[in-house]
Order: sequence, then structure tokens, then C-alpha cells
Amino acid sequence: MSNAPGKRKDFMKRRQFLKATTRAGAVGMAAHQLGYSKDPRHQTPDTSRPAARQPNILIIQPDQHAYQVMGCAGNPDALTPNLDTLAQQSAFFDQCVATSPVCCPWRASMQSGLYWHSHGVPGNNIRLDPSLDCIANVLGRSGYDTGYIGKWHLDGGIPKESPGGYIPRGPRRQGWQEWYGYQKSHEFLEVWKYDELQNQVRLPEYDWEPTWHTDMALDFIQRKESANTPWCYYLAYGPPHKPEQCPQEYLDKFDPASFQLNPHQRRQNPDEASLRELLQIYYAQVNAVDFEVGRLLQGLKNLGISENTIVMYVSDHGDFLGTHGKLRGKSSPFAPSFRVPLMIHWPGQIAPQQTDTLIGAPDLPATLLDLAGIDLPDTWQGKSYATLCRGGHQDTPEAALLGLRDWTGVWDGRHVYSEGSIACIYDHLNDPYEMENRFSEKKLNHRLRDLLVETARTTGLTLA
Repeated sequence: MSNAPGKRKDFMKRRQFLKATTRAGAVGMAAHQLGYSKDPRHQTPDTSRPAARQPNILIIQPDQHAYQVMGCAGNPDALTPNLDTLAQQSAFFDQCVATSPVCCPWRASMQSGLYWHSHGVPGNNIRLDPSLDCIANVLGRSGYDTGYIGKWHLDGGIPKESPGGYIPRGPRRQGWQEWYGYQKSHEFLEVWKYDELQNQVRLPEYDWEPTWHTDMALDFIQRKESANTPWCYYLAYGPPHKPEQCPQEYLDKFDPASFQLNPHQRRQNPDEASLRELLQIYYAQVNAVDFEVGRLLQGLKNLGISENTIVMYVSDHGDFLGTHGKLRGKSSPFAPSFRVPLMIHWPGQIAPQQTDTLIGAPDLPATLLDLAGIDLPDTWQGKSYATLCRGGHQDTPEAALLGLRDWTGVWDGRHVYSEGSIACIYDHLNDPYEMENRFSEKKLNHRLRDLLVETARTTGLTLA
């Protein structure tokens, strides 16, 4: 009983901090800047100044955020002021690929540093091997406290309850210590969590899941800072994945009639009204996630720890959004499906720049650990781009590998090539909306097939 007043005081401090990092704080982050220059910023990162301790790591990963739906990607319809500002202050990779553009394989690569053909999750609803040495395992051994919240989708099968999917304590959480994850949610307006008895508990004080996720992240961060412990927190936001749910305040910002449809969207969708309604919801969900990014960055500033925190923003895959004959979808070697946003931010340590370096999912955990000064597991296949992030020269690959269990391909920044169940070649220099499949052109096909063979060889993939 003697500890109760102190615990109450700590709780009240945390509540005051969360209130301070609210909508008003996030508005101060907004600076919608379009026309991002390809030239790197002229600031030189101060790599000689040692950090007070190992850097913290904040991973922000929404579900199904396509690269093209951001202001900093040149989209005038998108409202992403906080992401645009973050891009200006980060290593902004505009050629990041979702190596396997569907939920489970990508998430398995992000955790394990392995390609889909090595980690054993080539499609959805397959359990990730609990014995793999994943990023949270490595961080835990290196003295980090770790936390995870949101969709996990690496425990195999489809939950009987919807939403649902409790992940028990132990190795199936892959080393994440403080846990608010679940196998699948896809319910954003009725917010809930699991208690220690595996019961779903409704959180009536919340009516938008990302708000709860952000509050829990900020609470975790404040507690770990009070304990002077390095930390890594992973936010797996649900939107802009289905269902098409979003608070009205975000929907009101977008007029369905105002969206500028690209030629592929116009050709593929005779029901233009349905597409415009979908775009309103999708863009509103992205705007809502952008708002939470602002809250997180403001929270780091309020605590005075921005300069000792690495922030990564990345998505697991994109969305067709009315192209290739589908209103929604992914799992395919089409740019709207595999191109995703990637920003890596660390003031004073990472050189603000926009880079067209090809980078894929297994490279992301490798880069984070390397930036933090932690040795990578020998089993990992991902390549670290920490040197490039710091402003140095680094050799980059000629192509990025793409694939799932039934198709395999490469992306070289201009051409996408795929063989198997989906056979295609698109030339983005002359055909940025993927209107003309050039797979039958023998000379181009042979050159890109040779590139796939070499890229597969370097990653241990055996082609059919």
C-alpha cells in the first residue's frame, strides 16, 4: 500500500504527457511541402558526437499504405503534412519495394531479415518459425526494452473470432516484450485489447484504433525514458487497410469529385463513382495515420529525445486503388502494389536526402540494427544501408527482388519484370501507369530475365 501514491503520481504524469501530445500538438507539425528536390540537403550530419546511450528505435508501419498516396511523392490530392515534413528531414527512399507485397511475407521479412523463400512464410496465414533470430530478440540481447502494438499476422491460420487472434506469451511473439499485438484486427472504430485471460476487452474511451495505438506508444516511451533504458517500439497501425472505416472529420477533408484519376484508373473503372468513394475513404485513412505520426514526433520533441531516436516509417505493401482491374488489392508485381514509403530519421546522424537506391524488406531491420551499432545475426540476408543514410557512399544493387510463392520478379527502378502466375514487363519511363504489358518483346524479356537470374542467385533463390 505504501507504493500506491507514487504509482498514482507516475500515472498522472503519463496522462498529462499524453494530453499534451494531442491534436493541437500535431497541428504544429504540419507543413505541407510539395515538389521535393532530388538533391540531398547540404547539412552534414555530426557523426563525431556520441549519443548519450544507444539510440531508441520507433518503427511506424501502417497496413497497405501505397507510396503514391503522399504529398512528398508528388500527389496533390494527398494530405500528409507530417509525412511530408518527415521526408524532408530523413533519408527518404523513393524506390523502396515491398519485397513480397502482401501482409504475412513482408512482416516476416521485417522481423527476420530474410527473404520469403528463406523465412518460410511465402503467403498469408502461415506461422513464422519461433526459433528464428528476429529483430526484437537481437535488441533484447543488446539491452533494449521492446514493445509491440497492433496487427501481427505471423501466427498462422485465420482467427475464429473476428476481430481477434490472441498470441500467447513465449517464442511466438518473436522477442517482443511488452505486447499489445493480435493476429488480425481489421476493426478500427470498436477498439479493444486482450487481457491476461485471453478475453477481448472493449476500450470505450476510444473510437479510433490508431489513437489508442499512439497513446500506448507514447506511454511506453515515457516510462522507458524515466528508467533511462534504450527502447524499441513497433506500431502496426491497421489503416489504410480494409475495412473502409474512418472518422468523419477526416472524410470531410476530401471531395470524391475532386480526385485526379490517372489513365489506368479511368480505363479500368466504368463505375467511376465507386472508385471516387473508395479514394475518399483511403485518402482520409492515410490522413488520419499522418496525424498520428505528428503526435508521435511531437511526443519525442516534448520529451527532448528526438536526437537520440531513430524513426522508421514504412508500409508492408501498397494498394491497386482502381488499377489492373481491381478497386482494392495487392499481392502482385505491379507498382501500386509493391512500391511503399520509407523514411529513416535521426537528427544529426542521418543526412536528409531523397535517394532512388533500391531497398527491400529484409534490408530494413539490418539497417536499423547497424545504425544502432548492433551486430547483425549471421543468418540474416538483408543488406544494411546505414552508411548511405549517414550521407556516405555505398554500392547499391542493380535490381530489387520481388516475389511470392507463385510468381517471381525484379524491379530495377524503371522496368518491372515478373514470371510465373503473373507474367509482365512494364517500362515506367515510357509507361508510368502500366498500361502496356511488354512481356512478349524477346530482347527486353531476355535482358530482364538475366537480371532476375543474377538477383535470385545473390539471395539464394532457386528459380523454376
